[in-house]
Amino acid sequence: MSEPPAEAPRRGADPRPGIPAEAQGSPQLAAEADSGAAPGPTPAFDFWRAIYERRSIRRFKPDPVPRELVTQVLHAGIWAPSSCNYQMWDFVVVDDPATNARLAALSAQMGNAPVNVIVSYGRDFSEDAWANIQSASAAIENMSLAAHVLGLGTFWITQTGDREQVRAIVGLPEDRLVVAVLAIGYPANPPRAGPKRRPLGHVAHWNHYAGQPIPGSPDPERWDPELLAVYQRARVLNGLRHNKPRAFEVEALERALDLLVPAGREPAADPARAPRWLDVLPCTGIVTERLARLRPGFRFDVVERTREVADFVAGRLRPRAQTCGWPRASGGLPAPPEGAYEVVTCLYRLENLRAVDRARLVAEMARWLAPGGTLLVAFVRRGSYHDLMEWARARRGGLGGVEYVLAPDPSIGPFRSLRADEVEREARAAGLVRSGALGLHAAPPRAELDFRLRNAGRRTRALVRCAAGLARGLEFLPGLRAARGRFQFRAYRRG
Repeated sequence: MSEPPAEAPRRGADPRPGIPAEAQGSPQLAAEADSGAAPGPTPAFDFWRAIYERRSIRRFKPDPVPRELVTQVLHAGIWAPSSCNYQMWDFVVVDDPATNARLAALSAQMGNAPVNVIVSYGRDFSEDAWANIQSASAAIENMSLAAHVLGLGTFWITQTGDREQVRAIVGLPEDRLVVAVLAIGYPANPPRAGPKRRPLGHVAHWNHYAGQPIPGSPDPERWDPELLAVYQRARVLNGLRHNKPRAFEVEALERALDLLVPAGREPAADPARAPRWLDVLPCTGIVTERLARLRPGFRFDVVERTREVADFVAGRLRPRAQTCGWPRASGGLPAPPEGAYEVVTCLYRLENLRAVDRARLVAEMARWLAPGGTLLVAFVRRGSYHDLMEWARARRGGLGGVEYVLAPDPSIGPFRSLRADEVEREARAAGLVRSGALGLHAAPPRAELDFRLRNAGRRTRALVRCAAGLARGLEFLPGLRAARGRFQFRAYRRG
């Protein structure tokens, strides 16, 4: 058990020369830290508990954190290893609300806690093999563990926005490299149980690597189905907070359902005898859960690549969904029964697949449909403003890697927008007949612009909003949404 904190030492009266008064902590505590002694009481706490109980906290109480506690956290940081023992780190503690508001304008993640610690390292020190980044990261881990022991929560922020602006706001000299920001505060809610981890047997290797490399490319053609299954399983089950669909995405889905799958709005009189609906590769299950609420007249099943992800999705639904496996029975999951489903949905998942796997999936979905049943496919259209956003993101050096592809739901894994004729060709080859179509968002809605431009400069925001406003004025031209709408929905029936 933690010991009660001792009375906080009083702040000294003599300011240190050249440092603004509001930037000073406690000279007494600083002197203790410089002597090598721990500044303040150190609660007794089991090492392994600290390792296994620490959590990333995303919601904090507004209560201020005493500088004495922050000093203890920083002191733990400076005892981390550093390259060549240079210790070329600097920590700027920001507990001024006005300054934190300026930081939050660069990245919303810096607007959640009462304290942000800007962690920097000498820009020209230990650059080889990113040893400077490694040194700063070791300090952040020490501080995160120390904060947990002291009853505080932390969030390791890597998405800081423009790092040079962060550096300028807090007055760091140009030779300091901003590595990350550590948010500190009192957790608003008790931390949840620990998230699942990738099994140790999948990540630990003795003497020689024995696993399979996971591609870092967003190009589906580079992803073997088995590797995609491994990646998605890890992402879905490891406790990440997946972005919920934005309001403009939900509105598009509801419009498509109203037009193309209007049945099932009322709960079934006998749920056991309700028509069946199969959601294909739902991944996080966020959209599946919404579908079940919007169409309670159906009984839902899900088909996924792994038993773990299928069970994760099935557990989100009431009543619990039945689970099936694709591309082959996995972990004992059966294949979906042929001809059993009045509705089959595949929403923004064809874009994840290699062309050969995509054609195979469309053919198998056709077989899962009952005679006269409806296959509803949603995809992001090639040549829409989605591709323009991707081009602009790559050009300005935005976040790269497969995990940052701009796609609804979100996409977990590779993603490539599709030509409408690709989807049509694969549907015809599977013996499907198109029964309806809807195109939406030929121009980005205002809500999406606000989301995409939240970290952009004022001039960029103004120019993009002006261009988007002009595009929205043309959106109602006949056929434009069908030809250029980002979101495309197609309904098919078995021929």
